[in-house]
Amino acid sequence: MLPYFLKCMVGSSGSKSLRKCINLTLVGQVTEHLRQGCLLQRKGKKMLKITADVYSGRANPEWIISDEQEIRATLREIANNASVIAKSAPANAGLGLRGFLVEPLNDEVGCNYNLPESIYLAVGQYAISPKANAIAERLVGLMNSAEITTRMTPEEEALSLDADIQGFLQEQLYVGERLTLLDTEGLELSPEAVEIPLETAKAACQYELGAYNPNFWNNNATILRNNNCYNYASNKRTDTFAQPGRGCGNIYRSLTCGEVTRASLCDGLHVRYNCFPASEAPRYLVALVIAPGRDFHWYRLNKEGFWSHKPGSTQVRNVDNSNRVITNPQTCNRGIYTQFCGYFYTCKSQKIR
Repeated sequence: MLPYFLKCMVGSSGSKSLRKCINLTLVGQVTEHLRQGCLLQRKGKKMLKITADVYSGRANPEWIISDEQEIRATLREIANNASVIAKSAPANAGLGLRGFLVEPLNDEVGCNYNLPESIYLAVGQYAISPKANAIAERLVGLMNSAEITTRMTPEEEALSLDADIQGFLQEQLYVGERLTLLDTEGLELSPEAVEIPLETAKAACQYELGAYNPNFWNNNATILRNNNCYNYASNKRTDTFAQPGRGCGNIYRSLTCGEVTRASLCDGLHVRYNCFPASEAPRYLVALVIAPGRDFHWYRLNKEGFWSHKPGSTQVRNVDNSNRVITNPQTCNRGIYTQFCGYFYTCKSQKIR
């Protein structure tokens, strides 16, 4: 501190000059501390966590980069194309790949690249800039030398569900550039879809329709982040990113209609037309779809006559991937969730965790 003060006082006199030099000295000392702080951080291990915002039911894939050269190149590219940065997933982002979350695991970014602590890159059809997909390709490519840290249950780890996740993400980057037409001629359920035909049911079932209330799920950051499509369809907040079968202790063993159906029935759901008594109200009508081998997704019918859903940690909405109000989950644009598994009832005693 003394060298700053002596240098300032040379040729100065009076109380005002003294106060000015003291203030300048303090500023100089703070600046030096900040400079030294950045230097110290540069000596530590640099790590970068990347999360692909792609799933709805399962935890999103995560990987950590520790190669300093790759980290510097990636952050420099993002900083040079700051227009690609968003605060979060776009409000209209639906099912499938929405973007990537890039999070430095120390505060070096603030010193070197003037980037926010958390960087969201919307990609594909949601990209703010054409450069976003090019940066996303780099992020996916970094998986080759990364540590995979996706939060998975022991059961999910045993399935090795994401063995080819890199190729899957690269393919999803450009899905929005292709035109997909919906051919409804001769539409049938998936061969694995489960439903009791109405004519064979002993009696027409009763179920409840709740009002569409997205604010409960969307306006609280904790609720939004920690509850998924299964929570929303069941209308049960658990803050555990609930998984079919976890509540009853027998989670799904593969991502097929048959397995996720089995796990959901184990939690207490019923196949449509297998009625619940009035004591189990509220009994919501819900629909299950599958991205084969990847993920599951659920919809719930509201009393307004449309269906609504919550893709992963993103906001509740009542529109599909084409931004159309969902009147039929079998025929709406579901993106990668190509298999329709059937309709179910939830119940008051449902075990969900």
